[in-house]
Amino acid sequence: MGLPLLQLRDDWPWGYVGQLQARLGFGLMACLLLGACANKSAEVATTPTTPLDKQSLVNILAGEISLHRGLNQQASEYLLTSAKSTENISLAQRATYAAQLGNQVDTYRQASGTWAALEPDNIVAQQHLAQSLVLNKELVEAKVVLQKILAADPAYLPAQTLFAEVLLSTNAFEETDQFLHNYTSQKQPNRVLAAMHIQALEALSDLDGAQALLSSLIQNYPNDPELEWSIGMLYMQIGDYDQALTHLLKVATLDPNNAQIHYYLGLNYQQLNQSSFALKHFRMVTNGPHLMASLIEQIAIAQPATQHTNAYFDGLRKQHPLQGVQIYLLQADYFTSLNEPAMADTTYAEALQTYPNNIPLLYSQAMLASQQGAWDKMESNLLQVIELDPDHADALNALGYTYADHNNNLKMAAVYIKRAFQLKPNDPAITDSMGWLAFRQGHYRLARDYLQQAFAAMPDAEIAAHLGVVEWALGNIDKANQIWDSILANEPDNPLIKQAKLDAEKEFPHAD
Repeated sequence: MGLPLLQLRDDWPWGYVGQLQARLGFGLMACLLLGACANKSAEVATTPTTPLDKQSLVNILAGEISLHRGLNQQASEYLLTSAKSTENISLAQRATYAAQLGNQVDTYRQASGTWAALEPDNIVAQQHLAQSLVLNKELVEAKVVLQKILAADPAYLPAQTLFAEVLLSTNAFEETDQFLHNYTSQKQPNRVLAAMHIQALEALSDLDGAQALLSSLIQNYPNDPELEWSIGMLYMQIGDYDQALTHLLKVATLDPNNAQIHYYLGLNYQQLNQSSFALKHFRMVTNGPHLMASLIEQIAIAQPATQHTNAYFDGLRKQHPLQGVQIYLLQADYFTSLNEPAMADTTYAEALQTYPNNIPLLYSQAMLASQQGAWDKMESNLLQVIELDPDHADALNALGYTYADHNNNLKMAAVYIKRAFQLKPNDPAITDSMGWLAFRQGHYRLARDYLQQAFAAMPDAEIAAHLGVVEWALGNIDKANQIWDSILANEPDNPLIKQAKLDAEKEFPHAD
């Protein structure tokens, strides 16, 4: 809802107009008040204009004051109202820019539309209209406007770029390829258009075309780290790691402190079976979003023996003190991978002394306790997590599912699982818990609905085991076996499916 317009009062201090002119200068204000601004075209400037009515003048004043105060939202609404009533091009233009600066998407659409209607041959006005249509997700209409702009001026880069962006946003990759080909096949293609064309070619799996275009760009823009980076990543994507190495090393030379490039150099060296070089580059990742992934790769390469593990991870924590919690989690996971659950639990205990009440540590220790059948420990940790974060959906689900699976405390199981489902209604694991809870409560058909939904989203063994038991309970023996067999076909010894069969036969011996 727009701002209320200033209402004219009989006692309006008209002398204030002169004060405003003195403060704001003889720009648009003077032009409008003296009747010298163009209305519909530049030719009208020589023709006396119709005097402004008082309300229009008030709106213009309010808009100008708002502009000078940096209140773009209010200014755009006042100026737009004035532009519509006066059909003044300058007002429409100023309303458009104010709305754009104020991120007022709807007002931007109206203001640019007004400006474009007043100046249909003004490419800048039409471009603003197209941009506003895109922001309002009116993509079909935006394409029509952009096509008109390009028909009038095929070399107008803003329209070229926006049109390509619209095509990419709708996954029209073939149309993007066809549109951009004429522009990017030039001797020195525009980098932005070429980058979008490469994106379309990669989506179309035309990696040769993408590679050729990147090579052309590198010839035209030598020693550009971004281009070298792009072609190196493309070579990694197609599995040509030797070529990728050439370009990625060039990036590292041009930008030696780029942590991201060292991470991908490490991955590339791993593909070339050069672990020592891989480790060297992983160790050079000391910050950024790839830091933890780099530490994981270092651990995988080093594989410290059990007796040296604690010292190894202590060293990592000294090198990266801000990642202490994450490194403790990695250490516990590493012990678990070595089948050393007791040492993993000791790691969690040590970490919680340093970082008490840390939710990721408490939750991870609870999951380890679950794997070891230490239900009391699991319950204690999960209750602590929920107390610290009542909306921790995974902890709510884990505790509720444990109660339901053990077929005890179903009242609290329902509380926890339903709350988790409210928080993550599209999570298959939580939907599975809803189904298993319904089964434990004796609501077999409701259970089947939830479990079918979960299995369709994530056809794993645990959900299959539950769904098969429910189908068996409903008397659908063949259907139950069909579901179980879908897992056993790839995992003939899956323990969850075998146990589910035994449980179904025992609990429902007369189901057939």
